[in-house]
Amino acid sequence: MVFFKGGKYSYFAVGAADILSFIVGTASAWSSPVIPKLQNDDINEIPIGRQITQNEASWIGSTLSLGGIISPLIWGYAVQKVGRKTAGIIVIVPFLVAYLTTSFAQVISLFYFGRILMGIGIGGMFCVLPIYIVEVAEDVNRGLLAASTGCFMVAGMLFSYSVGPFVSIMAFNLILASICILYIPTFWYLSPETPYYLVRINQDENAVKSLRYLRRRPIQELHEELERIKCYLASMTEDSFLSIFKTRSSAKAFIYSVALTTFQQFSGINIIFTYMQSIFDSTGSYIAPEISSIIVASVQLIFSFISPLLSDKIGRRSLLLLSITGVISAEVVLGIYFFLLNNDGDVSHIGWLPVVSLVIFMMFYNCGMGSLPWAIMSEILPSNIISKASLLITSFYWFVGWILTQYFASLTDAIGSGGSFWLFSGLCGLFDLFVFFILFETKGKSLKEIQEILSK
Repeated sequence: MVFFKGGKYSYFAVGAADILSFIVGTASAWSSPVIPKLQNDDINEIPIGRQITQNEASWIGSTLSLGGIISPLIWGYAVQKVGRKTAGIIVIVPFLVAYLTTSFAQVISLFYFGRILMGIGIGGMFCVLPIYIVEVAEDVNRGLLAASTGCFMVAGMLFSYSVGPFVSIMAFNLILASICILYIPTFWYLSPETPYYLVRINQDENAVKSLRYLRRRPIQELHEELERIKCYLASMTEDSFLSIFKTRSSAKAFIYSVALTTFQQFSGINIIFTYMQSIFDSTGSYIAPEISSIIVASVQLIFSFISPLLSDKIGRRSLLLLSITGVISAEVVLGIYFFLLNNDGDVSHIGWLPVVSLVIFMMFYNCGMGSLPWAIMSEILPSNIISKASLLITSFYWFVGWILTQYFASLTDAIGSGGSFWLFSGLCGLFDLFVFFILFETKGKSLKEIQEILSK
């Protein structure tokens, strides 16, 4: 149990909150099994009574990101005004409405509507959950708890890949809606409001109660931590969006966060999540696309546990460098396969290569790239700007995601599938250089120490 440091009840609180991450994972991979069903040759099995076009499939894939673009406008306000815990409950509503809507949808516009709502919910998770986790965690387990979000997201994706292809669209969505309903009482009873937020709204007594639940330590130690929290927050003055650039430390933190999250998108990960089954179908591999998706997601889940366990052991920076380098290698190989396939090369003897390449991609992606950019963002952004900065960062992240997802088919037509994956690998190469030459290690450092480093 050497990895699990700090009070055990903080793990319970974050574990309950991470059910939201699981739901986000189901939404992220939702289109992978659903789009092939809407393109089914048997029209009787399609709820809208016809096959969807390729353009409609692209919109189903990309409208998720459109919801993500507008969602920070909602959740950036909510997390500050109603608190981290209440916002964590409210954020489930878009998912629940989306899954119920798409369960009974008989026109394509309702699928677009459902996907926009899923995007609003996903954007909400990225606004609310990182803040919640960093404010209930301790310095010794903050990295592990922050990285746990990625594990639950991957588990949700595996659930969609494993269940979606084998049940009807209605049954699939009703199952997902039931998970949303179960999340509400679980999170409400196991996860307290954060002591940071309670101190911010002058509820010191409730803040001590929150700390008592999370830490289970002598009252004197709890009051000492309370004083440290008050001291930290006193040094942070809430201001306008311009305050992001008022100090050297906050400006650097914002720029680093934009770089980390944008490079994550440039790896092509959301395209792979959205179209995984279709990508496998286009490879001509003898392995069934739905089985290939399950294999890749299963490996992804196994390796997603590496990041939480090692981020507080060997450090975020080293883990990111390893992760990015592995992703680059996998995408280069995948690009070679598609180049040969699209140029009449004989790939019959290497039909297994796409599965192996994406397995390797997911292995390394989930060692660090999957969760650490957001975990590091929540560590380096100072408390006085984190809500406003997260709003801008998350909106830009999903704008980039929408561009990539919407125009991936056009990009593939222009430079080929092989060229697309080579482009993503090149962008990951720039990410590697950024981490190696610019990013510093946050492992074991208090939030105050991190700000002192950024101010230099």
